[in-house]
Amino acid sequence: MFNRILFPLDLSERSLHMFDHLPELRRLGAEEAILLFVTVPGQDVSAEQRSTLDRIGRGLEDASMSPREVIASGDPVDEILKVAEREEADLIAMTSSGKGRVKELFVGSTCLGVLRSAARPVLLHKASADAGSSLLERALVPLDMTSCPIVADEVVPSLIRHGLSEALLFHVVPSSDHSIDDQARFEEAADLLDRIKERLAGKGCDVTTHVHFGTVSYNILEAAQEVGASIIVLGTHRRSVLRDVVLGGNSEDVIRRSPFPLLVVPCER
Repeated sequence: MFNRILFPLDLSERSLHMFDHLPELRRLGAEEAILLFVTVPGQDVSAEQRSTLDRIGRGLEDASMSPREVIASGDPVDEILKVAEREEADLIAMTSSGKGRVKELFVGSTCLGVLRSAARPVLLHKASADAGSSLLERALVPLDMTSCPIVADEVVPSLIRHGLSEALLFHVVPSSDHSIDDQARFEEAADLLDRIKERLAGKGCDVTTHVHFGTVSYNILEAAQEVGASIIVLGTHRRSVLRDVVLGGNSEDVIRRSPFPLLVVPCER
């Protein structure tokens, strides 16, 4: 599923939390790891940073992955996107603090810049998440009616093949556009989720469905908390994270506020 993974790093302890999930990334097919460190223009890699990169490389080799390093200088967003395309990465794996206002390099404008423009899936690990939890334990999958079929047609089935235990297919009828009495809309959403659930049946994953009403981002985060989601699988349209049609609401709010890891999938190929 994800053979070649790009790991952008600022080499802080927080940014290294992604490597807690190496065994699961191996289960998802990871064989190659590209370590990207973007320096400030004019600065070289320090002895401490070199030591950390070497330590990460040894850990990857111990996990039976083949590590490579890319040292770049410039704007972090531009360099991450450039290297992801050049190296044909299957996944960009980054760590966020999960806070709304933060100082870490790969949160805020850098993280959102990558999410807005990346043509490849992004695994966003939250440093506030339980390091001992399994990413493949319980996925919350927010789905729109029609605008991002790749999540239900390709991503979730692939996660199931690689060991996903539970999946909650979730749709929010937005209160900004519909009335709670709009029975036709609720039935349409429930029918869509049931059809997807039927396609996923018998593949070794416990699949359930829920339709909620209200504010999209709030309901997604509340549902993730209630079910104890280990990951949120989120479809987004490139360059429209702030006004995402897939979610029918503000997906930046989900990305910023979620204490759970997210697999953010671009809807456009």
